[in-house]
Amino acid sequence: MMRNRWLQVFFVSLCIWVYVAIPVASMLAAPVAPLGDDSQQSPISLAGQWQFYWGQLLSPTDFATVSSANRIEGSTIAVPASWTGQVLEPTINGGHPLPAFGVATYRKQVMIPPEKVGTYMMVMLESIGSAYRIWVNGELVGGLGTLKSSTHATDSGEIPQIRVNLINITPKTRQLDIVVQVSNYTFRESGIFGDVQIGSPDVIVRHMFNHYIVQDLLLIGVFVVIGIYHVMIYLFSRRESELLWLASGCLSVAVRALLLNKFLIHLIVPEADWTMLMYIQYCTKFITLFTYIQLIHVLYRQDVNETIHKICSAVCLLAVVYVVSVPPSMFTRTVSAQIVIIVIILGYYLCVVGYNLLLRHREGIRINLVSMLFNIVAIMHDLYLYTTRVQSVQLVPYAILMTLLTQALIISSRYTRFSQQNTQLTKELQDINYHLEETVSARTDELNASNLKLVALTNQRSHLMANIAHDMGSPIVGVQSSLHMLKTGALNAQEILDLYNLLTLRTNHVKHLVDDLFCLAKLESQQIEFDWEDIVVTDLNAEISTYFAPIVQTHSSVLVVKHDTALTVDADTMAHVDLQQLLRVLHNLIDNAMKFSTDSQAPIILRSVVRPAIVAATYEWYVEVIDQGIGIEPDHLPLIFERFYTRSNGLQVGSGLGLAICKEIIERHGGVIGVQSTLGEGSTFFFALPLAK
Repeated sequence: MMRNRWLQVFFVSLCIWVYVAIPVASMLAAPVAPLGDDSQQSPISLAGQWQFYWGQLLSPTDFATVSSANRIEGSTIAVPASWTGQVLEPTINGGHPLPAFGVATYRKQVMIPPEKVGTYMMVMLESIGSAYRIWVNGELVGGLGTLKSSTHATDSGEIPQIRVNLINITPKTRQLDIVVQVSNYTFRESGIFGDVQIGSPDVIVRHMFNHYIVQDLLLIGVFVVIGIYHVMIYLFSRRESELLWLASGCLSVAVRALLLNKFLIHLIVPEADWTMLMYIQYCTKFITLFTYIQLIHVLYRQDVNETIHKICSAVCLLAVVYVVSVPPSMFTRTVSAQIVIIVIILGYYLCVVGYNLLLRHREGIRINLVSMLFNIVAIMHDLYLYTTRVQSVQLVPYAILMTLLTQALIISSRYTRFSQQNTQLTKELQDINYHLEETVSARTDELNASNLKLVALTNQRSHLMANIAHDMGSPIVGVQSSLHMLKTGALNAQEILDLYNLLTLRTNHVKHLVDDLFCLAKLESQQIEFDWEDIVVTDLNAEISTYFAPIVQTHSSVLVVKHDTALTVDADTMAHVDLQQLLRVLHNLIDNAMKFSTDSQAPIILRSVVRPAIVAATYEWYVEVIDQGIGIEPDHLPLIFERFYTRSNGLQVGSGLGLAICKEIIERHGGVIGVQSTLGEGSTFFFALPLAK
């Protein structure tokens, strides 16, 4: 998280540095001139009103030979400005707005300081569309491109060339007579729509450096660095397509910024054809837009309508096809329509996609919306700038820079988060590997313990089967012996009766054992459905007393019943029980008490009480069955509720399953069962059941 925050701070700082460094670098690039020497600080601008002769290509000779009677018809026009659409005097073009295509002559007379006479000076012409020649004091000093051979629109021959042009002159007089012939049948802007300045070579070069090199080189450098950086990341990953789209956008912007610079591109490629440069410049505009919407589509695929996105992509590609299919005179004059298309496409991603992203709280959407809005404003501003309706600086390169830096910030933020997750996973994997041996050892110990439990269960099963075989085998052997004696016919009537009674006793024992085994198995597998009911504790005590008193009397024993009610919660306290199963538990406990009592006259005590539960803050029904029998050895107490555990008083032996059945029934009731015993003095079997509130 901290790393991600620092990465965001870095990119924000980079944006601020770029916007601050550009004007600062411009100021630092210009050396401070001595005080009082204003002429050395900046060149002389020739902006203002120029004489203008529409539809004529006039040379200085034409002006020198004209007489007062044969005066050349002309007017004045502002420079810098395009002549397209301007309405001059009624004698010029019939008083109608001037068309974009045509020829004209500009003339300006200017005075220079006396000390400049005879010294080297430089004339800088920024933008003249789209071919021209220039004379100074009657001498042809330069030009760009090739002018049209005549003023007829159908004639061909113009070779356009628009860029910053530097011309060296050596004035011999203070007054300079400047004549410029201009031909435009190619570009959207016509005439002298850029500034014209005169100054010493060092002043002009400094001005060129400040306005055409520092700012644009800085912007181009930032775009190229960001683009190459993300290309390298993509080459390493080969998976994240947004990196490639971002890199493509950066590099296309860098190319377009270089092409828009009227000076750098001709330093790098001096022989470059102007028409080809225009094709590339206008194509890169739509290529940049195409890469940008692809980047948004990849980043926010779920929030972009696929159909509309395909339409926008197709429009961008068709615009590229349109640019390369028509001459510059057509695609440069439709720049307004192209800007409208760009604004509509960006408007969709700003209004529709941005709104959806804002609703879903997507990552980085707020700064994305700000950057897209800035792009639309910058495009509209630069549209007026290109049509010379406003005098300002280009905002589109800065808007695109802000957009690309924003996308780089979002992508880098994602990669930082992924990197942090990978680092965390790597650390966890290292920790797992480090503790793997310890974990394997622990798992081995657990497996060994499980194996020991399995062995114990196997032994217990074998012991159980042996007990079953023994307990069922002895009666069966006796039955077989009795049947053999009956077969011999050597018994009298009384012996036959005694033998019958013995057979009945042994078969009843086997049946009782089988019944107990079946009952215990069904209890352990929870196949017995309990008949639950809520019974008031006082009614339950009365039911127990009524049920067990006659049973004990038939065995010539004494049953003492005690029901304590001092701690009863209230008169309606209830127990949630299966009465028949509960009576079965008490029957087993009382039967054992009678069976193992040494004195038949010794009373068996059945006592119950409602008391606070030991663990939870509730109440429980606590029941005890107390005898004064032989007791249980301390070593045998932990085994008393195990299957087939038996103890004998020398007279009777049970099946060893009764107490195990009692334990299952009590635990199904949510209670506990236990025993306390002293050898030779007697035993107390007890259980406790939770009470319903």
